[in-house]
Amino acid sequence: MAVNPESALRQSEPTGSTVEMLVVGCPLGVADGYANALRNQDQAAHLKIAPDLASLNQQLDHNPCRLVILNADTVPCRAAIENIRAAVHDASILLVGKDKDLLRPLAIEYQLQDLVDIRDAEHLALAVKREHRSLMLRRQLARVEKQLQEAEARSHQLVHSSRDAIAYIHEGMYLNANQTYLDMFGHESADEIDGLPIMDMIEADSRGDFKIALRLLKQNGSYDQEVRCITSDGESFSALMEFSPAVIDGEHCTQVMIRDQGRNAALEQQIEELTSKDPQTGFFNRRAFMDRLESLVGSAAGRERDHALVQMSISNYADMRESCGFECAEQMLTEVASVVAATAARAHTIARFGDHDFMVLCDDEEPALEIAERCLHNLRSHAFKRIRDSVVQPVYSIGVTRADKGSGISAHELINRSCRATGMARAEGDNRLVFYSEEIPGDTNHLPEADAEIVRQIDHALENDGFRLKFQPIVSLQGDTRENYSVYLRMMGDKGEEIAPDAFLSPKRDPARLAEVDRWVVRNAIRELASHRRNGKKIIFHIILSRAGIEDDSMLLWICDCLREFRAKGAWLVIQFDERDARRSWKPAMALIDGLKKINCRIAVSNFVESEISDGLLRHLNIDIVKLSPEFMRDLATDQAQQDRMNATNAKLQKNGYKTVASGVEDAASLAILWSVGVNYIQGYFLQEPSSTITFDAAP
Repeated sequence: MAVNPESALRQSEPTGSTVEMLVVGCPLGVADGYANALRNQDQAAHLKIAPDLASLNQQLDHNPCRLVILNADTVPCRAAIENIRAAVHDASILLVGKDKDLLRPLAIEYQLQDLVDIRDAEHLALAVKREHRSLMLRRQLARVEKQLQEAEARSHQLVHSSRDAIAYIHEGMYLNANQTYLDMFGHESADEIDGLPIMDMIEADSRGDFKIALRLLKQNGSYDQEVRCITSDGESFSALMEFSPAVIDGEHCTQVMIRDQGRNAALEQQIEELTSKDPQTGFFNRRAFMDRLESLVGSAAGRERDHALVQMSISNYADMRESCGFECAEQMLTEVASVVAATAARAHTIARFGDHDFMVLCDDEEPALEIAERCLHNLRSHAFKRIRDSVVQPVYSIGVTRADKGSGISAHELINRSCRATGMARAEGDNRLVFYSEEIPGDTNHLPEADAEIVRQIDHALENDGFRLKFQPIVSLQGDTRENYSVYLRMMGDKGEEIAPDAFLSPKRDPARLAEVDRWVVRNAIRELASHRRNGKKIIFHIILSRAGIEDDSMLLWICDCLREFRAKGAWLVIQFDERDARRSWKPAMALIDGLKKINCRIAVSNFVESEISDGLLRHLNIDIVKLSPEFMRDLATDQAQQDRMNATNAKLQKNGYKTVASGVEDAASLAILWSVGVNYIQGYFLQEPSSTITFDAAP
């Protein structure tokens, strides 16, 4: 049965806030039909009507709208389009008419957003939803860009007021430097060193070590090196140069810092505040909190004390933002933070751990429970200033976990347990508090006995290192010299047997638990990858996330934390989703992909089968690599129709900019056909089955 791609899009598009649109030159009945089509797709709409050009100009003068539907059959289009663009910045114009072929040159000339048959209300509704979403994203982007500009301005001011000597280089050449750096090397202005090789300021005897430092910098991302420097007057001095990645005017470069040994204490405190605190709440940020937690639980003194964590999450923050708007939701979050700060004043550390998550570190269980209960009570009774008119009120999920003295629990495991407790609270309903302990790993009473037993096995594996990673090579047929490996998970059974994920990662089981398994895979895979990278191997890992991992709103931050912990780079990772999971969890997949792209990860979708729905998925998600379903390999060596299908699908995907992977390769004849077709990569048991070690020679 054929699948309508527009129906698929209707299911996956976010509903968002009310669409405000101006309909020009359409009869009232037609305009109402457009509004009804939107409402049928669960999208609220508010219409403004302008019957003719004069009415349009009045609307533009008094109450302009950024989304306009223009009837080319009744309104002089050129004049209308030019008037709209003169009055409204960044307007989205959708042209409708009875003869699309006649109107297409006009739509192309003015670069309009879409051209739709005036009678096709459903198509127009889809276009309106798309443009509404685009407008919302552009508004958000504008806010983010403004914040970025402000942050860059603050950073620039801080650099140039710093008593540390700071410079920026690209490919060994100076881009810029602060006055302290210029004074240190005897230069009056940054123009004097612009384009000058940094090697010219290093003594000849130190240049060999300095070159080694630059090579290590490329491998590790940051590096410190003691070198002998030389000023413009020929005087030499010793300096500890600290190298770290940086961005200047959107371009990646390297920051060089020589610290002032007589540092100003106030400036040191200011820098610490800027790098460790969340600017909106004043709490510690996630990075600083993890540093403090790792230091605490890793120290001998810390291991001899009881600790407890309270995690507070605004469970319906996304609904709040859609209901009352981004600005209002942010104001609400600030108020939540003030309540938490006042309630948890006795706690050691309070952090903003995620977009809408807070973490409180306490001395032991008793004050943690007291803080959690008081926070829940105070938050529920708090009268928020900006949202009382909203139909959606904030609800909270709070999880509490402890680390007994002498337990040896790691910071990451403590965080895992707090996340699990918070997930349990969210599953139980609105405004719930759950205390996690090893004796009560989670509620499995609602599951069938077989599923409950599997869940208990998963818990045991998580707590007792009962998982193993397997690696299967992905071999390039197009000359890629990097070694690519798919990372697979196995759980060890009671008798030492390996249990494949299909046997225990069922979607019907606890999503929080399955997301925790994904976090285990991510952390251990990145640790393994970083080890190989330090040994000089150019390895790429393809890490598979389950649907639970896609929907875990802390997954992106978890990946970032793991990359930082093991000094790895996002560019070394390909994050892989099953095509069906990405389709069923459209919105969280899109948000996660956007975040992963910002840290330079590539994205793969697996089990791809040519269809209208799958094509729609690729068009709307920022995918880099498509792994074809193993069904493409069925009878490939003997079935000409199957070969034609493989050839056509591969050609279409590559034409649209995707790298292709043929999975399930099990014979030499199929490999030869894939070579002739031009598939980018191949993977399967014919090459190598998943192994505990990385031993395959992927060189051409």
